[in-house]
Amino acid sequence: MRTVVVAIAVLMGLAGHAQADCKSEVDQAFSKLRSGKSFRLETRIVNEQQGSLTMTVDYLLPDRMHQRVSLGDSPQKMETIAVGDKVWSNQGQGWSEVPANFAEVISKQLKETIAEPAKSKIDYECLGETTFEGKPYVAYKATLPSAVEEQAKGDQAKPKDEPNVQTLYVDKATGLPARNVVTKGASATRLFDGTFSTPADIAIKAPG
Repeated sequence: MRTVVVAIAVLMGLAGHAQADCKSEVDQAFSKLRSGKSFRLETRIVNEQQGSLTMTVDYLLPDRMHQRVSLGDSPQKMETIAVGDKVWSNQGQGWSEVPANFAEVISKQLKETIAEPAKSKIDYECLGETTFEGKPYVAYKATLPSAVEEQAKGDQAKPKDEPNVQTLYVDKATGLPARNVVTKGASATRLFDGTFSTPADIAIKAPG
């Protein structure tokens, strides 16, 4: 279930308390995304210890989600569907309803980050007009909080690595978020690479 929370809370990177000059622009982009009927987030996540995964999440506002996850090059997909306060999971052996305590966590995350304004504390820097992979965008950058490494008992916790950097790319033509990329520190190594789209045919129903 942790993957679901990560998908909603981290990859969305929804507008938080941005710097004064950037806040209204970032807020406006995500408010416009929320004002639509539905949207899709396709993401590749890389973890040095656990390898990579690809994830596609469809959102049907205000409270429906369908997530599909593939690990590495495996053809098998793990799926999660949320409809209101009900959540179902399919780990390759058919659909089953998720226990109420896990369903409550997922439904709350979905409501707080998708249906309502986000409450992130991240500060964004305005990068202005930027070309990324050959396409023009308006970009915003944020330094994410450092991970804290557990030290031996009695030792003070220290930052594990250089803070990761998030770059949000907003489509110049539509004003909608288009890409959300997180890199390892200031390097070009991508840990998260998310692409937003708004297909017209998204439909999410309870399995059965």
